[in-house]
Amino acid sequence: MEKWKVAAYVRLSSDDGDKAESNSITNQKSLINLFLKNNKDLKLKDFYVDDGFTGTDFNRPDFQRLLNDMKNGKINAVLVKDLSRLGRNYIEVGNYLEQIFPLYSIRFIAINDNVDSFKDPGSVNSVMVPFKNLMNDEYARDISNKVRSVLNTKKENGEFIGSVAPYGYLRDPNNGHKFIIDKTASKVVKKIFKMALSGKSKIEIIDELNKFNILPPRLYSMQGKKYKFEITDEMKRWNRKKLDKILTNRCYTGELIQNKKRTISHKIHKAIDTNEDEWIIVPNHHEAIITKEDFDKVQDIICERDIRTNKQNEYDLFSGYLVCADCGNTFSIRKAKGYEYYYCTSFIRNKTCSKHTIRKSKLIETVLEILNKQIDLVFELDEKINQILESDNINYDIEILNSRIDIIDNNIEKFKKLKEELKNDLLCEYINRDEYIEYEKEYENQLKEYHKNKKIISNKLKKINFKSDDSRNWIDKFKSKGHLERLDRKTVDELIDDIVIYDNGNIVIKFKYQDEYFEAINFLNQHSCDIIKQENYLVQNECFLMA
Repeated sequence: MEKWKVAAYVRLSSDDGDKAESNSITNQKSLINLFLKNNKDLKLKDFYVDDGFTGTDFNRPDFQRLLNDMKNGKINAVLVKDLSRLGRNYIEVGNYLEQIFPLYSIRFIAINDNVDSFKDPGSVNSVMVPFKNLMNDEYARDISNKVRSVLNTKKENGEFIGSVAPYGYLRDPNNGHKFIIDKTASKVVKKIFKMALSGKSKIEIIDELNKFNILPPRLYSMQGKKYKFEITDEMKRWNRKKLDKILTNRCYTGELIQNKKRTISHKIHKAIDTNEDEWIIVPNHHEAIITKEDFDKVQDIICERDIRTNKQNEYDLFSGYLVCADCGNTFSIRKAKGYEYYYCTSFIRNKTCSKHTIRKSKLIETVLEILNKQIDLVFELDEKINQILESDNINYDIEILNSRIDIIDNNIEKFKKLKEELKNDLLCEYINRDEYIEYEKEYENQLKEYHKNKKIISNKLKKINFKSDDSRNWIDKFKSKGHLERLDRKTVDELIDDIVIYDNGNIVIKFKYQDEYFEAINFLNQHSCDIIKQENYLVQNECFLMA
């Protein structure tokens, strides 16, 4: 007489090593059907199949369906080929066998492991059952570690292991680990970055994309494919999250960045973010859509600064650039008596700082004046550099890089001496053993970093084209402005890092390319040229220092 309503459960996953032919879905079903044929008291209600789901996680769709049918009384027996098909999580499998199945009066049968909770109740409690479960768990862990190791090796070798290329690219049909440019999507990426560089706010960019019904990345990738979910109006529209994903993605500069997330363990498959030092970065992996320079500009302009837009969704001229000298906060703009003024945001919000107020029109006038004087200085500096290069037949790039190597060499010698002194400090008991280890590790890390940088610069030296002086590109950026008649947002973005405002009305303008500026000054000094000194400008009791 048939009295057992059987749920036959089969599972297969390469994630935990289930690749053998004996574990195929077809083989499992054949074995179960044969077992049912020889046991007339068992009536098959349904096969529950999870193909491609790991045994370390019990949140599998058909296993969940099985549990639901179990709770609703549709089944009262569970049949599997062996214990590993039920799962490879030692604790969870034990929980189902010892608590959940008995709670619902479920008969459990594992054919190859000779487990039958009805015919031989002791078989479930046999010492071999938890031992086999433990072995299955360990097997899954070992396979997981091996798979992770193989994948990390592929990542280190510059092989893309994901399933879908980033928006703007396609997987190379000749090499699935590489990308080729998607002509249609890459145009959208270029358009987005161009709008950001031109000073448009995120809201303006989003409105522009939606205005022309440009599909967001997910829907674009789904064109021509079948999908089981409904396309909502929200999915068709760009938003800040979708835009930020484009603007902050370094893959558009040609870099392949992997290992940004990892699973917690072989049992817990939740993905968590990794620290940046754990990322696996491969430069020049594919053709760049955006230059590194433009990408960095966008990060500074639109992604990293605390930038607000006005009611017209436009950036204020100095938004994100004004810094309070006392509290380090940003500035807010307010209108009073027909004029616009900047105030320290800490003062506006909670009066924890003083006003640091400055009129916008006055700030524009004086920043413009200082910018023009800085541009004049750069013109003069460039002229003197050219005089030296022409008279002495010197390559500027090589001189600058050699200067950097000299500085690095000095630092290497410094930390080598510090390491040597550590031994004496330990012998003289100026420091204890733990402090010695801590300091030695710190010095060693510094030395590794200096040697790494020296190698990068040395390689760059080998590749220099003696007909080009790339180190002076920053000079062209200033010179291209000529004499400025008016100040615009693009110029502020390109030439200024910060404008620090003091309570007494003094401000400090910090220009971009400070390192390159001082390298140029040092170059002139080394070649016995008159040094171009930076100046302090006094304008109506306001001090503008160029740092």
